[in-house]
Amino acid sequence: MNIFLLSMTDNLQVDLKKSLSNEIAKRGNRIAYISSEPQYGERPYYISTIKDYKAVNENITVDYFDLSKDFSDEALEGLLTYGTIYLCGGNTYVYLNDARKRNIYPILKKHLENGGLLIGASAGSIMMTLSIDLASVEDENTPGIKDTEGFGFLDFEFHPHYIESDNNFLQKYNKERAVKIYICKDGDGIFCNDDGITLFGEVKEFLL
Repeated sequence: MNIFLLSMTDNLQVDLKKSLSNEIAKRGNRIAYISSEPQYGERPYYISTIKDYKAVNENITVDYFDLSKDFSDEALEGLLTYGTIYLCGGNTYVYLNDARKRNIYPILKKHLENGGLLIGASAGSIMMTLSIDLASVEDENTPGIKDTEGFGFLDFEFHPHYIESDNNFLQKYNKERAVKIYICKDGDGIFCNDDGITLFGEVKEFLL
């Protein structure tokens, strides 16, 4: 298992940027970007992410995918030819709903089992954990999904974009569920692999 959880891909903490660069380089410097919603025209969020990854390592290339009908099942299977898969930000409920419709989970699971690197930012990071319910701080459940269970690649939950005003929500959430939660400020992140968990920046476990 090799997973990075981020709040964002720009203005990254120095050691985090170095670790990202090393892990991506080990796997060939090719990243498959899976958009949370289809982007058309100039694809501004995708272009912005390319610039962010070039700041990590100028040798990185980023190829675009989304979960619309524009990409066939065969095209999405092609994700397994990449050393790194990146799940971007967006509305977490919409993203998870569409990921389920396109049956992305088995592809991501196989990618990890093959030694691939999985990177998530914001919504993309939340989906990799036990539940996406922490996303309700910022995201509206517009598709009205009932099952908010995440992919469960990790045995905790993740709260990106943490600010102190979130504490009341987090305290209530933690009392109700008694689950481990890591809070992460913008620019910081977590790397999880078989050796354990490495925290970069001010990431920490939220405690009552």
